[in-house]
Amino acid sequence: SAKKQICEELKRIWKLPEDQRRKAIKRMYLKWHPDKHPDPEMATKAFQYLQRQIDRLEAGRPLEEPEGEEEDTTPCAPSPRWSGWFNMWDSWAGRAHRARRRERHYRSSHGGYSGGSTFGGYSGGSTSRPTFKATPTPDPETGRVWMKQAEADMKALRIVLAKVDAEQEVCCHACFLAHEVAERALKAGKYAVCGLHSASLRHHDLVGHAGALEQERRHLTVGLQQLAQALQSPDYYLKTRFPNQYVPHAVPAEQFSPAQAREAATYAEEILDMMKQLVEES
Repeated sequence: SAKKQICEELKRIWKLPEDQRRKAIKRMYLKWHPDKHPDPEMATKAFQYLQRQIDRLEAGRPLEEPEGEEEDTTPCAPSPRWSGWFNMWDSWAGRAHRARRRERHYRSSHGGYSGGSTFGGYSGGSTSRPTFKATPTPDPETGRVWMKQAEADMKALRIVLAKVDAEQEVCCHACFLAHEVAERALKAGKYAVCGLHSASLRHHDLVGHAGALEQERRHLTVGLQQLAQALQSPDYYLKTRFPNQYVPHAVPAEQFSPAQAREAATYAEEILDMMKQLVEES
């Protein structure tokens, strides 16, 4: 059952060092969040159960095994330690839901795309995935090269992030850098784990790259597609740079807030950390 799975994961997670435990809990939150689960009703109960169990562990109490857990559908507020991050995810989930609704409306109104997706900067000319005759092979050495660049991009992002409150016009650059960190980290992971086709190398579909990695290394990539979607849905790849991405044309430097910049950086760093582990183990 979902509750049994949650208990087993939490027992394993609580043995990890503090920094690894924090990231693992975030991934569990992504995994069971009702807004991103195919069975929202079940996920809602599992999610509430997860929050209650985390509260017990942080209070120094043992886990309550699922057999003894009474059915409780009362909403449970996350502990203060996690509430900031949980609230940030809830905020994004609402925006992503609205973006997906606009996407469906566009599809139904236009009979499909006539040239590439407007949803996240994907530059392909078709919504179907390309097919290839040859299967790429893992290339860990090239993966490490891409990871080194992703880490350098993360350093640049932190420098820009330090200025977003004083100089709001740099927020668009922070959001774009977050997308770049995520893209290079995901491509590093793909090179190391399964290889990367030249066509995949050229496109910027974060969710597509994340989905391929989840299939290859599911146990190390829980929540990866949700993190990728968080950076792809706002289209930080194009809207952070080009005025013609707005109707009417607008200045990208005036469209992004410090909160968005910090949020994007958080998602990018989560993806970077996950991909570093993949590359290191390859």
